[in-house]
Amino acid sequence: MSDTEYRPSGIVDSARDIPKAPYYVLSNDSYFSGWGWAEGKTNTVILPCQSWDEAMIVQDNAQRRPEQKYVRVVTHKPRLREHVLYSILDESATAWRTDNRWRR
Repeated sequence: MSDTEYRPSGIVDSARDIPKAPYYVLSNDSYFSGWGWAEGKTNTVILPCQSWDEAMIVQDNAQRRPEQKYVRVVTHKPRLREHVLYSILDESATAWRTDNRWRR
């Protein structure tokens, strides 16, 4: 993608773009990986969480979505890697933080 094209909000360019939080839920989004801004890369979604309970809800919801792979909870900012496009879903992504949101 060209630097002059529209750049979606939420894309992480450096660790400074990731807000401080006690927990982070990360998952590799298979739908958005490999094309667009993530061409040739894996798109990893970062969801900062303010409590362990919130992280467990987010993790459970992510695991119920078929396009979310390798869902994990970490207690540190993720280390940024060259072959990964990171995107932040902040507290405005309320569906991810709603208990049993995508229960089947």
